[in-house]
Amino acid sequence: MSLFSFDEESFSNGVQHITINNTVSDPLAEQEDYEPQTYYKGDSSNGASSGTSPILIHRRKSSAYHRLSISHSYAKTNELLIPKDYDNSVHQSNRKLSDFKPLRVLGQGAYGKVYLVQDQITGKLFAQKQLRKPAISIISEPEHESDISKAHLNHVTRTISEREILTNITHHNNIVKLFYALQDHDKFYLILEYIPGGELFHHLTSSKNALGNVFKEDHVAFYAAQMALAIKHLHGLGIVYRDLKPENCLLNSSGHLVLTDFGLSKNLDDDENKECTSIIGTPEYMAPEVLKGEQYNFKVDWWSLGCVIYDMMSGKPPFTGNSHKVIQDKIIKNKLKLPYYFSMDAKDLLNKLLNKNPEKRIAVDDQWSSFQNHRFFRKIDWKELEQQSCDPPLVPVITDPILAENFSEEFTEMKLSINDEQGLEIGVNDFKGFSYTASESYISRYLN
Repeated sequence: MSLFSFDEESFSNGVQHITINNTVSDPLAEQEDYEPQTYYKGDSSNGASSGTSPILIHRRKSSAYHRLSISHSYAKTNELLIPKDYDNSVHQSNRKLSDFKPLRVLGQGAYGKVYLVQDQITGKLFAQKQLRKPAISIISEPEHESDISKAHLNHVTRTISEREILTNITHHNNIVKLFYALQDHDKFYLILEYIPGGELFHHLTSSKNALGNVFKEDHVAFYAAQMALAIKHLHGLGIVYRDLKPENCLLNSSGHLVLTDFGLSKNLDDDENKECTSIIGTPEYMAPEVLKGEQYNFKVDWWSLGCVIYDMMSGKPPFTGNSHKVIQDKIIKNKLKLPYYFSMDAKDLLNKLLNKNPEKRIAVDDQWSSFQNHRFFRKIDWKELEQQSCDPPLVPVITDPILAENFSEEFTEMKLSINDEQGLEIGVNDFKGFSYTASESYISRYLN
């Protein structure tokens, strides 16, 4: 559930400056976001293997929980927009926050935390994503509002959007499930499916990974195919994801990939032009047309898939740098360079996905069968993959799900404070229609 993103709701005049909305001046500019790692390059059929000289690379740290936004010179209203049908009470929640006991922290961002919580009625485990409500008026004068306040409103708006999107995505094995949406006087809460295998990024960079920071090509094809299934399903619902990266892909207890964090997603069916113009996403994985402020559509997600494939095979995304400006310039201007040890099949697929011209980029949604039959996926049985009846490349070690042992100890070892207690009454800051409970049959299907 990573939270590192460019965010601009109505960008039109080009980047003016970058405002960092956390305590770090620029996590990429300060070399801490890239740390030296060693891995072995070898047999091209495997992407990487032991048996040749070690190559020193700079492997970025997880980009989870760092947010930034692009600002521009013109003012805009900061009204917090609630979808017009949010007063619909068909699935209003009948659960209380006090039903869910926080056990440990799974992650922390600028405006909230992600907790592992336990339903005190059923004993089931959930991931609870929470966000502070804005401490300012819902409609405020732009000239009197700080950049932090604007960023906070954007986070709130995205949380509401994420709730709306996830309630419309119900039955896909590779997409996280939302069971409850709750609120109290101070916060919004999304009660989500708990995926105990942790981030794909965690396994990619783990010291237990014999290849260092890369996966074998066959394994990359497996995870990329499951990402593609999730993205294709979202596109079929009119949703552009906009933040595909290893940090947003979790592994379930069986080792299958589950896509999470829909805070940056957008339903294009809600847009008259069926296109986006917002500069939003994670810098290293953003398509050129997004960074240039052009109109864009579903094809940006397939660019991001190409970046993730490259990342899993080489140890870093295709375009990196010491600042966001450097990354942006490289993505827009530099020619794609593919390592010599990538197989011919991988190079062919990446050249199709990472074409800077969206008109020439492979239209995966329209050429789905051709994509599935690409030789890069030659060992994938797509039917078995979709049904999750095949064996994943790795099965996470889970001695006890309650230990959250596949999540960063930086968070899981945090002590719970009195502020982590739940159960406050809903007050005047209530957002009508946000609270939600999935149907009993839906909950039973996935939790029993």
